[in-house]
Amino acid sequence: MPTIAAPFANTEFRAIWTTRGLSLLGDQLARVALAVLVFERTGSAALTGAAYAATFLPYLAGPLVAGAADSRSRKSILVVLDVARALTVGAMALPGMPLLWMCVLLALVTAASPVYDAARSAMLPDVLTDGSYPTGLAICTITTESAQVLGFAVGGMLVAVLGARTALAADAGTFLLSAAILAKWLRARPPARAADPDRARQLRSTTRLVMRGPKLRRLVALAWMNAFWIVPEGLAAPYAHHLGGGPVSVGLLLSALPFGCAAGALVLTSLTTQEQRERLMLPMAVFAGLPLLACVSHPGLSVSLALWALCGVGSAYNVAANAAFVQEVPNACRSQAIAIVTTGMVAGQGLAVLLGGLAASVLPPWAVVSIAGGLGVMIAGSFCVIKPVRARVIDLTTPAMVAVEQ
Repeated sequence: MPTIAAPFANTEFRAIWTTRGLSLLGDQLARVALAVLVFERTGSAALTGAAYAATFLPYLAGPLVAGAADSRSRKSILVVLDVARALTVGAMALPGMPLLWMCVLLALVTAASPVYDAARSAMLPDVLTDGSYPTGLAICTITTESAQVLGFAVGGMLVAVLGARTALAADAGTFLLSAAILAKWLRARPPARAADPDRARQLRSTTRLVMRGPKLRRLVALAWMNAFWIVPEGLAAPYAHHLGGGPVSVGLLLSALPFGCAAGALVLTSLTTQEQRERLMLPMAVFAGLPLLACVSHPGLSVSLALWALCGVGSAYNVAANAAFVQEVPNACRSQAIAIVTTGMVAGQGLAVLLGGLAASVLPPWAVVSIAGGLGVMIAGSFCVIKPVRARVIDLTTPAMVAVEQ
């Protein structure tokens, strides 16, 4: 079993991991800075929230455009997009830039994220060919979750110290630094497949591939189940208010799930093999919902933090599910397949937060969180039942099939 330090012996992985951190920092800085500027100029919480939410909309086009990351050099995709994002964010930092154009420019920056993330994720198996790929992917997951714990706090402090426009200029610098690192230390590889001018046909083909096999469908379902685990984050403010807490309580609740996920992923990666992690996926998915279901008892803040963190620990099943999915998909359409799953997950999370907010208008927030956990337990539990039954059917029919062949 590769140690958690093994992938760092690979120069290309170190470059990918470093630029991943820079990208996360840049994204957080841009979103916080825009939120601050919109609120300063308009004084409207609704417009500030709408501007922030708009940064996630471009993900919906991800599957259609991510095919470019399969038909072109993935290194060139990463470098070009980093430079393009640096120029776009730099334009946002110009004095006197109207808010409307700043929102448009930020949407363009975010539009690059699905293609960029898919290209980077698709390249990782080609970089870590010594059996350490699952460990490397787990490290990236831990980095992402840890960045969510610290990202907004650090982003807020930087915006407070530097000012929103200076923070945007610093964000542009992170993208330029990322492009330089990747250009120097990442090896160029040929495109995974020839370009297909009919993007719609290419998307249909990849979608059929992803949804055709039972294993891939189950892995996709596990990824999309993250919609249930995001409901508590969407209700953190009303949940804290219901407990008599303020902004500090909201921040603690928001950090509980990613903290638990990072801790769970670290332990899982350190103590188990990928094969063992795949066997633990379904039980962990069931476990992820149980702490949220326990919120039906209307616990206090400290217990709620512990329960939400335990949900994050269970959601670390994504470490194994992501690695298994990427290894199961052919390299020729890997980027687009990843984008399909990511887009479905982001859309599901947005819908879950919307429905959760509507439900919380008529129910206590702790009750809505409990319902989300219960639904997650039911769906993950159904996978645990269906999979063994299917396996027994296959085992019973195999001897007959062999006899017929003979």
